[in-house]
Amino acid sequence: MGKAKPKLCEICGAPIRGPGHKIRIEGAELLVCDRCYERYSHKKPGTFSTMPTGRRPVRRAYTPSRPKPKTTGRPRTERPLYQEEIVEDFADRVYHAIQKTGKSYEELSHEIGLSMNDLRAIAHGYREPTIKEAKKLERYFKITLIERTGQEIREKATVPKDYEPTLGDVANIKIKKRKKK
Repeated sequence: MGKAKPKLCEICGAPIRGPGHKIRIEGAELLVCDRCYERYSHKKPGTFSTMPTGRRPVRRAYTPSRPKPKTTGRPRTERPLYQEEIVEDFADRVYHAIQKTGKSYEELSHEIGLSMNDLRAIAHGYREPTIKEAKKLERYFKITLIERTGQEIREKATVPKDYEPTLGDVANIKIKKRKKK
């Protein structure tokens, strides 16, 4: 007889040492490792198992879902990945742009969409603007605050032939898709 195939966690795919734990997530009974048991059942290993609970599930009223808006049929193209960084002399650039307008910080804060304190802190170099704030300042003052570095081309990930996806892999894929909307 051959060696027994090790049990794998149905969420993260890690090998399970010992008997493992059975938990219920959204009605599905899963065999999981200590780490996933602790994370998803909110209990430490060695305490009582969440299976079976002995309680009946709560029935909720049916609410029909809204139809999803149709997307345009544009093909997705692979975009090169790059990193955006704020230029080192951002404070000087913003300060001189503010001086050129001759407007007060209060007037500019309303027009740009940043708070007066944020605008003043950025102009005097007390803090670096976020990429979103820098884009607002670039658009308003017509100056350059963001530089792009690292023109990498995205490579497709290769999947081994004997790979079996776990529930954690599928859940991560769905989460990524949800964030793209």
